[in-house]
Parts: sequence; C-alpha cells; structure tokens
Amino acid sequence: MSLVLMVACGGGGGSSLPTPTPVVDGSGSSGGGAATNPPPAPPEPLELREMVGNELALDVTRFLTQATFGPTEPEIKALYESNGDFDAWIDEQVAATPSRILEGLDAHMQASGLDPSNKRNLELDWQKRMLTSDLLWERFVHGEDQLRQRVAFALSQIFVISDLSDALFNDARGIANYHDIITDHAFGNYRDLLEAVTLNPMMGEYLSMVRNEKADASRNIRPDENYAREMMQLFTIGLVELNDDGTVRLDEGGNPIPTYDQEITKAFASVFTGWMYGNAPYWYWADWFNESTTLAMKPFEAYHDTETKTLLNGEVLPAGQTAQQDLDAALDNVFAHRNVAPFVSKQLIQRLVTSNPSPEYVARVSAVFNDNGSGEKGDLEAVVRAILLDDEARQLSPETRETFGKLKEPVLKFTALMRAFHVEAFQPLTEDGSVERETIRFFWPGYDYGQRPYGSPSVFNFYRPDYKPANAFGGADVVSPEFQILNEKNITAASNWGGSVVFNSYDFLRDGCEEDLDFEAGVGCLYAKFEGEIELAKNTDELLDHLNVLMMAGGMSDDMRGVIADHIEPFDPNDEQQRLYRVAEATYLMWMSPEFAVQR
Repeated sequence: MSLVLMVACGGGGGSSLPTPTPVVDGSGSSGGGAATNPPPAPPEPLELREMVGNELALDVTRFLTQATFGPTEPEIKALYESNGDFDAWIDEQVAATPSRILEGLDAHMQASGLDPSNKRNLELDWQKRMLTSDLLWERFVHGEDQLRQRVAFALSQIFVISDLSDALFNDARGIANYHDIITDHAFGNYRDLLEAVTLNPMMGEYLSMVRNEKADASRNIRPDENYAREMMQLFTIGLVELNDDGTVRLDEGGNPIPTYDQEITKAFASVFTGWMYGNAPYWYWADWFNESTTLAMKPFEAYHDTETKTLLNGEVLPAGQTAQQDLDAALDNVFAHRNVAPFVSKQLIQRLVTSNPSPEYVARVSAVFNDNGSGEKGDLEAVVRAILLDDEARQLSPETRETFGKLKEPVLKFTALMRAFHVEAFQPLTEDGSVERETIRFFWPGYDYGQRPYGSPSVFNFYRPDYKPANAFGGADVVSPEFQILNEKNITAASNWGGSVVFNSYDFLRDGCEEDLDFEAGVGCLYAKFEGEIELAKNTDELLDHLNVLMMAGGMSDDMRGVIADHIEPFDPNDEQQRLYRVAEATYLMWMSPEFAVQR
C-alpha cells in the first residue's frame, strides 16, 4: 500500500493531501548587578488535540523528520497504524541497542587484513578515516537506533571535536570511540556526559587539557585555559545569564550579566591540571604512536594544582584535593548553574525541531531538564521526549507558524534522501578488490557542501546557534544557524552530489561509476533504489502525492507541484524506463527545492 492510499484510507476524504502554508531567542554568575527581568513562571504544558486521517499521517512524517535522519515508508506506515503513538515509539528507540562505530571499524580493518591498533603505519590513516566515515553514514542512514543517533549528532555539535585539527587528523579510532561515548550517553544524564567528554583523550587533545600542568614560575608554565573556557562558554552555561525560557537576564543598567570572568576561567584551568593519556606510564611520555585514544585520561597527582580555587557562585574548592576530587566538584559546580537547562535545551530544540522556539517552549523543556519528575536534573531521555512531544513541535499554531522550522543542514538533507530511497552500494576495501561490502562511502562530498560529521572548522561548530543572516528575514528578530554555511558554492556542490545519488539509479550511469571504483576513493557509487515509486509513476498525481508525504510531510505548494508535473509530463508513463526517469526527475527537483530545504 502506497503512502497515498494509506492517508486516503485513514481520513476517509479521498486521496488528496492537505498542503500546509509554507513558513520560511542565572544566578551563580560572578558578574555584578541584580537581574531586572526575573524569569516568568514556567507555563503549563499544552494539551495535544487528537489528529486523524491525513492530518495524522502528515504529522507522523513531520515527527520522523525531527526525530530521525529522515522518514522511510515502512516507518511512516508503522507509526501511522499505531495512531501516532509517539511516546511508545520513543520508548522503543530508547530501548534499542546502540549502534557502535569503533567495533565496526576494527572488524572491517581486520577483515581487510589490517591491524586497526597500528598507529605506526601512517598509510593506514586514510583507510581508517574512510571506514569511520562509512560507519557513521551507515548508522545515520540504516541504524535501528535512529533517535539515539540523531540526538548524538546534535550533541556532537555542542561537544565539538574535529579531524580538521592537526591534533586529531590521524585519530580515526579515537573519533569513532568518541562518537560511541556520546551515543551511549544520548539518553543518559548530561552531567555524566560532561565528565565522559572532559576525560576523553580526543577532547583532551583537541582543547589541550591532556598534559596540562599546574603553574611553575621557574619554567614559565601556567595552566592551559582552553578547555576551561570552552567548557563553560560552549558546553554548559554560555557567556551571559539566562532566564529559564532562554531570554537574557539584564542588570539594573539594562546590560547582560556575564556568567563568569577571567579569574573563574583561571580557577577552572587549575582544576583541569594533571591529566594524561590513560595508558601513559609516566608524565613526559613521548611515544606519539602508542598513546591511547580510546581510554579515559588518568591523573598524575604531581602535576595537579592542589591550591584553593574559587568557582561559580563563589564556591571554594579546598586545598589538598586530588585531581579527581577537584574535577568532580568543579563539574558539579558548573552543572548546578541555572543557565545549563535553558542553554542546552534551546540548542537541542534548534537541532531537532526549530531554530526559533518560543520562550514558552524553551521554558517547558528547561523545566524538564531541571527536574525529570523524579528530582533528577539533566535527564536527556526526558529532555528529548519533552522536545519532541511538546505542543509547539507537534502543531503549527498561528502564533508560531511564521517563524517555525529550520533550514535543513546538509547532512540531514542527504540522509533524508538516502533513507527514503534505500541508498548504499558495494565498496572495495582492499586494493585488489578481494574484500568489499555494502556501505555508504560519502566522505569527500562533505568538504564540498560545507558539513561533515566531526569535520567542523573549529570548536564553534559549523554555525553559531545565534547566527542571523545579514539583511535577511525582513528585519525580523530571528536566527537561522544553518544559513551560516549556505552559499553559492555549497548549494552547487550539494546539487551535484545529490544529482549523482539520484541519477546513478540509471543503469548506464551506474555502470560507468562502478567501473571507476577505487578502494581509497572518498565517495562510492551510491544510487537511489526506486522500487514502488516506478509503479506509481504510471500516474503523475499518485507519484507526486507519494513523494509529497515521504519527503515533505505534505508541504509541497501547488506552484511547485505544477512545475514538477509539467517537467515529467514528456516521459511516457507506459514505458518502464521512462517511468524511472519520471521518478528520478521528480525526486531530484523536489530534493533541490527551497521548500524541501526547510524543515517544518
């Protein structure tokens, strides 16, 4: 049964689908001044009204767009047939076994006759990077734990590391393990995730916490402030105090209140001293080929600063504590700050649902972050559930419609295409082609279109959460983070790579692509598998109705539908090859359209 028939049967109103109207902002600071705009009381959660038929089918697709790397026909049908029981779907996703990258990387290298732990063979670095990328894309596109992976991808854009850094360029196994750690904690407690990231050697290398020493004036050594500063600014509390609804708190002069100052930064820098690779036998260990990139860092007490330290809220860590005691107390201190809930909640809403959540939406999610109903702060499972099931996420009310939604980041545009049409291809893993497997080799295109998992240009991610395009949105006070990497070059590159995925479905193009496959290639011969769509292509309306649900949650405008229908009309619907052309051309035009580019 096609998606068209499914929604028609459910609503009892024929096969036509509705077309939604298109829509294209703490105490504990060291800063002075009392806030003049105290936070409002969190609003009561809104009640969801019941949806049926077409409306339910389209909301199912919208939900899967927010909660996965893209809807698939089987998932839409299953969730629709459960009457849109999103809560139960989340339960199933939380219970699903986490997909792992490191285990797969090691297994595939061993199958190719390679030693994954051998860091001395620099010729293996490229293969490791390719295989790690393959596995990430496989998990994003075909993983059963879709929600966990989607949340992990969002968290990876808060706790940023990047293989563009010289420090991590050759550490594919470490990056694979880092992703597994974030994946494991995606539904855990944010405080636990913060500690796991803090002690991860990839973060230690990226933000120079590994081998960070206490002050020694005789050698002109001072504690490195890099991790301390970014941990506060980017991972937990931000630069200025926030109300629970994410709005900025102001002092009596109407100015934002800083969350911390240089003295607090120095104090946290002293906390993060004395940590070294987990397998290091001694501090000045220089065997660069054998340091562990997967074990948590361990303390060397002789290099830890044991003096008193004054942190946020004026909390003083006593002298004489161990490195672990100081670290535990310091992370507890920052986690207790009032900013953590709105700062993290708003960014997760932006990554999953909408760039401009209302203050009320942020306040509702922040309340869950602060207390999951059982007195626990930082329960990410509860936070994600609150984000996805909130009334603002589920229904486009008149008050939020104009600013609701987000520009799809490039990775999500491609995963949506790949998931909808079962994309993967055989890729040789050895030079002689004796070992191959079906995978998604899509490493190199990310350099072209501006986004690649664990490949951001800096610790500030690919885009800022508060980015506002110049002279855009008619002067409206709204943000659109993803617009920061939207430019002519990236749009052109994305259109070319998307075209290759779609049009490699033509045998004569795919044959040429497969002849040129190379085991070290940065991109494979990927192609869309149009199966049921070819039969639907006998009827233009049925094909476009189906694609409208699958790809756009019913959001295709009449104008766009007319353009696509006119474009594919010359292809003969009675000829199977011509029907393939109809499907491919319609899919590509829809995928490249401005309307598809915005998630609503």
